Amino acid sequence: MPPLKALAALVIFLGIASILLQQRYWLPLSSKGKSTLYGLQQSTAGVHHSEEFFLLNYEAMEKDLKVFVYPGGNPKTCYHSIDKKLKSNYASEHYFFMNLRNSSFLTENPDEAHLFFIPLSCQPMEDQDALPRYKEMVIQNYVRALTIKYPYWNRTLGADHFFVSCHGIGNRATAAFPFLLKNAIRLVCSPSYDSNYIPHKDVSLPQILELSFPPEGDGMWNDSTMESLPIQLSPVETRPPRTKLCFWAGSPNSEVRKNLRVHYKGLEEFEIHFVENVKRALVLDTFQKEIHRSKFCICPRGKTQVGGVCLAESMAFGCVPVIMSDYYDLPFNDILDWNAFSVILKEDDVPIMGEILKGIPEDMFEKMRQNVHKVSKYFKWHFRPVKYDEFHMVMYELWKRRHIIRY
Repeated sequence: MPPLKALAALVIFLGIASILLQQRYWLPLSSKGKSTLYGLQQSTAGVHHSEEFFLLNYEAMEKDLKVFVYPGGNPKTCYHSIDKKLKSNYASEHYFFMNLRNSSFLTENPDEAHLFFIPLSCQPMEDQDALPRYKEMVIQNYVRALTIKYPYWNRTLGADHFFVSCHGIGNRATAAFPFLLKNAIRLVCSPSYDSNYIPHKDVSLPQILELSFPPEGDGMWNDSTMESLPIQLSPVETRPPRTKLCFWAGSPNSEVRKNLRVHYKGLEEFEIHFVENVKRALVLDTFQKEIHRSKFCICPRGKTQVGGVCLAESMAFGCVPVIMSDYYDLPFNDILDWNAFSVILKEDDVPIMGEILKGIPEDMFEKMRQNVHKVSKYFKWHFRPVKYDEFHMVMYELWKRRHIIRY
């Protein structure tokens, strides 16, 4: 090879090597059946892809972003609830609405708005014994009424509009209005690529169960320091010794979860509990101590999503998440380097998961655990929005998507 070409090749190689050394990643080493054995590489990178870029644009978002919320609508379809106790799949939806209402992003002048919020909520429709396609018809009629009364939808066919969809009911109901799913931005809880979710357009909304109760004597509506889980814990409980390798509890309603039961049920190092038809809130309440004493929390793909609130509760309890889903869009993936604070495996890697986790050196685990603590603020809701909390991160994702809108 000529000297100049050899020198150029060496420069390129060193450049690539320097980039790889700044990251932690999984390299395929060998295969075992259908699974691949991985080796973990050391990371010296931070928790952001580019912290400087993020901070600069975040400040611009806080200063300039304006959102117009469409008024009116069918009260059985649109969000008008002041219920403080919405849980399960609807908790994140509820807290987003509540935070938006208490934020500085709202404007009453639609002409200065960057984005338009359609306050759809399928929660009021869930228990109705209605005619076939009732939910679809109500939403379709409401959105069509907006397109007639206001000119803003028709400028972009809804590309600068967004709504929340945190339940399967939302997907089925909104499908009746094709442009709503195709063009408008959806905030989706635990989204999967193999659904109608469109990654470059829609936003992954991390799920939680509910806000923790404020200290005794404080009113829920007045306590600005209220945040999502964990519930008030003592210092000993928040930094316990991690004596177990990993934790998971839930229903074996998917292949990856069934495989967890086959390979790890009853093993001493694994806090894995299979609970049929029990709500996640009860599971969480029952196994809080087990989560606190585990190094890793497994977040396996469920029947339709990745463990629901598993990621958020892992962050809250200082447990490094182990994500096992082949089609999951990680929240804030273009902002945060998930390799710095989580272990991402394939669904077929269940048989060798234990071997992989045991192979992570203690100093590397401790660094990952510290990074979990650093990013946990991005996965917390508060009664009133707090800088860098989950509400603001979702708003930042919306802010970035304004650039793809064509007028």
